[in-house]
Amino acid sequence: MKWEYGKTYEKHDMTGIIDLPNNSQVQVCDWLKELPDFMRRADTLFIDPPWNVGNVNTFYTKAEMAYPQVDFLQFSAQLIERVRTIAPSTIFVEMGKEYLGWWLNTLQADYRQVTFYNSTYYRKRENKCYVIHATNDHKTRRYKALEDLDEADIIAWIAANHQYNVIGDLCMGTGLVGRRAYDNGRSFVGTELNYKRLALLVEYIVQEEKKK
Repeated sequence: MKWEYGKTYEKHDMTGIIDLPNNSQVQVCDWLKELPDFMRRADTLFIDPPWNVGNVNTFYTKAEMAYPQVDFLQFSAQLIERVRTIAPSTIFVEMGKEYLGWWLNTLQADYRQVTFYNSTYYRKRENKCYVIHATNDHKTRRYKALEDLDEADIIAWIAANHQYNVIGDLCMGTGLVGRRAYDNGRSFVGTELNYKRLALLVEYIVQEEKKK
């Protein structure tokens, strides 16, 4: 089965670094193998990585790529190393219950303040998840407004209200973080494994620019 996402990718050149408005940049790549230099511009990250080994397999399958034969905790540890290379002052991580504790404990090694918010996804109360908030900024150690919001609403709130210069996402998917940053006139950077999915973000911005 192929996931075509409306074949939006046929409208855009999805190779190399893609420059977007507000000094934003994205690239189709596998961060297990490479980390674009522009990702180091991010002082805040919001990441929705795979929650378990099944999710990792699905990500690569949808991108029509071979699944990397790695242990899931090894995969997560490599993601942490990418985060450490970027060195954001604040990071938000959307995660399921199974590895929530691992992420909390791991982030505590790098951040003075680590907490999490109860959340949902796809706007269904039965779809429970958590958004971890780790920061070295004592002024933003917890946002009460984020408790019990759907993850899409959390992203929108962060993009509009959190103080950042550039927000980054290593697992952009169809680009919700980028869309909401763009909607607020803010800069973003990101990577995505699947060019067909990332093309939806590019198309969104192209269409919004035409309205101006």
